[in-house]
Amino acid sequence: MSVTRFPLTLRVTVSGATPDEIRENARAQALNFFGPDAELDVISADAEAEGEHHNRYRAAVVFRRIA
Repeated sequence: MSVTRFPLTLRVTVSGATPDEIRENARAQALNFFGPDAELDVISADAEAEGEHHNRYRAAVVFRRIA
């Protein structure tokens, strides 16, 4: 039997100056992928300074759609 539905995670990398900006940028990408009405769960999120750019941060966020 073929399985056509299985859990899928999405990893996005975004930049921003504040935690709120990072959250909104990541959420927008996840909703674009999963659909605008999707309920999402954050599996992990890691942020780090963008090196030469002061006050800018890069984050990798992993989302999963809630069934």
